Parts: sequence; structure tokens; C-alpha cells
Amino acid sequence: MELVLFLFLAGLTIYLSFKLSYYADILNKTSNISGIFIGGLTSLPEFVTCLSSIFLNNPYLAIGDILGSNFFNISIMCLFDILFIKTMFYNYTKNKYYIIYLLLIINYLIMYLFMGGILNLELFNIGTPSFIIIISYIIYLKKAQEKDSKKEIIKTKEHVLLKFLIVGILMVIVSIFLTLIVNLIADKNPNVASSFIGAILLGITTSMPEVITFIALIKMKSFDLALSDIIGSNLFNLLILAIGDIFLKNKEIYYFVDKESMFLLVFGFILTILSFYQNNRKVVKNKLIYIVPSLIGVLLYIYYIVINV
Repeated sequence: MELVLFLFLAGLTIYLSFKLSYYADILNKTSNISGIFIGGLTSLPEFVTCLSSIFLNNPYLAIGDILGSNFFNISIMCLFDILFIKTMFYNYTKNKYYIIYLLLIINYLIMYLFMGGILNLELFNIGTPSFIIIISYIIYLKKAQEKDSKKEIIKTKEHVLLKFLIVGILMVIVSIFLTLIVNLIADKNPNVASSFIGAILLGITTSMPEVITFIALIKMKSFDLALSDIIGSNLFNLLILAIGDIFLKNKEIYYFVDKESMFLLVFGFILTILSFYQNNRKVVKNKLIYIVPSLIGVLLYIYYIVINV
């Protein structure tokens, strides 16, 4: 019964995410509302499921949701890089995203140092990892705002803002119920780590809109936008985890570590490095050489599932 409810809510979440993205795109083109603000609202599924997991006193589920979403995002990008091997889209992306990559890499390193116990949380000010993540996102916002201020406004469509808000409210409600069901599934399966359940059930579900957008952009040959869609989403996801940490009582969220969440963290970091390398290397004409990093990414995701099932 829980699985049936999950599938229904997951499908509804994906549908509402598409509608939210559609109205957000119209608002971004037809109003003076910041595209950065609108883009943040399209990540409501990750935001709500993460906070809901924390309020349900299951921070492992929240970590699995966010880190699992990031890992899945880049893994899917690797998969479709293989499937669209004739395109070899990394040969056409520009290395202008080094700032986002750099911020992602720094955030992953900071999280690894604290979650891996290399740096003791008690020796630093409370909220140190989250503070660094939030500051890094502010840096990203400053860079993105410069581009956003130059956008050209076209004729506004009626009632788009109202529709956007209605869909957003529905998204919040559905995401809360989705988290409740996944938390119930985790409670009924104590032998399976909550972080793994969060990575598979919540992480994949909340990532589907970004994945579909990525595929559509690749088919349109908008390679730069496709890449920025994934890595920009991953940076925002880490911000969501930092915000969730603020609402967690007693301990920081980085205390709640198990081997499954560490795998998510390390593998996500490795794939971010690989993607950064692919985006900055010289044009590769040999398809076998070109595809190696993406093949590693897909195999790592398969390996993560195999060792946890």
C-alpha cells in the first residue's frame, strides 16, 4: 500500500514540477521578478522533502535526499552523454562554469572533512559547514545576478503569477505527503539505511524535472544550458541542506553520517570532478577516449545501488 501511494505521489510531484518550471520560465521572460528567485522556487520538491525529513526527526533521510539527488543528477548526465555519444556535447560546452564547479568542489570538501570526522565539529563554531555553503551560494548569486539584470522583458501573459503560486502551494502539500510516505517505508524497513532510501526514493523523484529538462536541452543542442541546469541545481541542493541544518535541533546535520551517506558524498564529489574535467579538457575526437569519464560515472551509480541492496 505504501509503495502504491509513493508511486502516485511521486508521479504527482514530477507533474507539478514540470508545471512549476513552465510557469517559472514564462515569469522569467515576462516580468521583472529575478530569474534567480524564480529558479529557486522550482526546486521546491527538494526543499520541502529535506525540511519535512528533518521535522520528522529523520536527518538521515534528508541527507540521502539531497546528496542522492546530486549524485543521480550527474550520473544521469553521464548516462545520456553515453547515449548521445554522436553528439559528444562536452566538446561544445564552454569553460565559463568554473565558478560553480569550484564552489561545488569546495562545499563537497568541507562536508567531507566534517562528516568524515577529519575536522571535529565541536572545535569549530556551530554551523561552520553550513555557513561556508551559504556564503558560497551568495557568491554564485552575485555572479548570476549580473546576467539576470541584462534580460529582455517581453509581453506579459495574464494570470501566470497566480497559476505559479497555486502550483507552488500544491507542490508543498504533495512533497510533505511524499516525505511522510517515504519515512513510513523507512520505518518499516529498518534493515535498509534511511539515507539509501532517501537517495533512491526522494533523490530520484525530486531530480526528474532537472533530468527531463537536461534531455530536452541536449536535443535542442543547448549544451551550455543543459550543463548549467544540472550543476546549478546541485549547488542549490547543498544550500537546501545547509538551510535544513538551521532547523535541526541539538546537533548539526553533519553528525548524522552512515556509510551509505558517505558513499553518496564521495561518489558525488568524484563525479563533480569528472564533469569539471570534461568541461575544461580540450576537444576529444576519439569517442572511446571521450566516453571514459561518463562511463565511470554510470558504473559508480550502479555500484552504489548494488552494494546497498
